[in-house]
Amino acid sequence: MKSFKKNKKLGLALGSGGFRGAAHAGVIKALVENEIDIDFLAGSSIGALIAAHYSIFKDINKTISDILALQKKKYNYLRSLNLQEGFIDGKIITKDFLKMFKGAGFENTQIPLSIISTNLVDGKQFIFRKGDLAQAVMASISVPAAFKPLKYKKDIVLVDGGISNPVPDDIVKKMGADVVLSVNLYNDYKFTDSKLDIFKIINRATEITLLNLSKNTLNDSDIIINPDSSSYSRQSRMKAYFSGEASLKIMEVAEKDTLKKIGQIKKLLQ
Repeated sequence: MKSFKKNKKLGLALGSGGFRGAAHAGVIKALVENEIDIDFLAGSSIGALIAAHYSIFKDINKTISDILALQKKKYNYLRSLNLQEGFIDGKIITKDFLKMFKGAGFENTQIPLSIISTNLVDGKQFIFRKGDLAQAVMASISVPAAFKPLKYKKDIVLVDGGISNPVPDDIVKKMGADVVLSVNLYNDYKFTDSKLDIFKIINRATEITLLNLSKNTLNDSDIIINPDSSSYSRQSRMKAYFSGEASLKIMEVAEKDTLKKIGQIKKLLQ
């Protein structure tokens, strides 16, 4: 497919957001179908997974297919739950990533890539730019209290990238992007659930924190896509997490939102 002729380089920053992550594939699909090449990719958490997959294969249909196939394996991951420690061991998931990525490293990507994680030791973001992609993605998606932290080196213990940089627009800008397109998965909506439990309180508090953090750090974005997944945010996280149907619908919403801004994107890239 002949690409849209642009004079400037496009960087795509894919943010954290758990079950909403399919939105990233919808954004990329809209860009691909409008012949807009992506020159740089950076991702946090679920954004890291989508960014890594697309940077390797540069085939959005394969990315969508593989991510939906991975969705069906999520129940198996719960079997590695260590009740004593309260964390899911990431070894099984990492093996699946290795298989899905065909053992690729950063040197095998077709698009320059940065993956963001968070170092528990110093509280700062940790950026992967080389090495094993499966390990980098596993570190970036390791939500505290859900996954065991990844002990990378003596003074580096890694968890979810969204904690330190939920939408890494600054990173993709530093990579060399002239125009930065960011995908922010956190929605500003009213919480009206009257039946509260500890899990709903923790989830809502986390969402509020990341919503405000992302709002205050999107200073390097030229265009921001905010797919509306609020209807799913109000539902059970577990139900949305395991639902392939929800993923497809969120993907569709994100694709439509991106299509509305295609003209603006092309204009900035000329």
